[in-house]
Amino acid sequence: MSDASDAVAEVAVALGTRWLGRAHRHHAETGSTNDDAAAWAAAGAPHGALVTADEQHAGRGRLGRTWHSPAGSHVYASVVLRPTTADARWSALGLAVGVGLRDGLRDGALGAGVDLGLKWPNDLLVGDRKLAGILCEARWIGGAPQIVVGFGINVRRQAWPAELRARAITLEEATGAAHRPADVLVAVLEALEPVLDEFGARGFAGLRERYESACVSLGRVVRVSEADGRATEVFAAALDHDGALLVRDPGASRLRRVEAGELLMP
Repeated sequence: MSDASDAVAEVAVALGTRWLGRAHRHHAETGSTNDDAAAWAAAGAPHGALVTADEQHAGRGRLGRTWHSPAGSHVYASVVLRPTTADARWSALGLAVGVGLRDGLRDGALGAGVDLGLKWPNDLLVGDRKLAGILCEARWIGGAPQIVVGFGINVRRQAWPAELRARAITLEEATGAAHRPADVLVAVLEALEPVLDEFGARGFAGLRERYESACVSLGRVVRVSEADGRATEVFAAALDHDGALLVRDPGASRLRRVEAGELLMP
């Protein structure tokens, strides 16, 4: 592959996957790869179709947050998934994607020597700084789900905006070595495909131990903002079979489930 923006446009040629990323559309710049993937899905994109970009002008994360997306520096990618069943297992898809991304980064760019943790439900951290994030968006076409999974990975060293300097990190900063976005993308897609195959066959239960062993949110007191607007300090104990967070409130003896929310860790 050439070195121009590290030839993300050519990743399909280098991929060793069976179905993930075999159909690929690349944009030099775009608003959001998730929006592009959703539009392609509506027009008939196949299962595993991949959209990438060198730059996003309207990249976003969970809860409507902006994803910093400068040109040629990082991985911006979205994948179309077409589940054959519409059961509840897909609510934990973002957790499964986290496992796959972590595998790809540790086996490829990072190596096992860098401590890469999973923060429930959608972030990958080096120490307490964010390296990658995941955004899953589902639409229903008749009775079948159509899912777009977007992920961003910070690759090249950069001058961060003031509000991100203490909270974000790149692969180059974490390893002290330069990395090509295209190579990083190939590594994570090749690791993600078997994880998605396992998730589709067995749900999150088959991946729970792998997620829990890397989850930096567990075994500590965290502050959780839940879907109903409550914000409380709880002890994060474990994950349930479907990826829900099991927490214990102060003074309580029983665990309760948190199915969606945002965690702040001291």
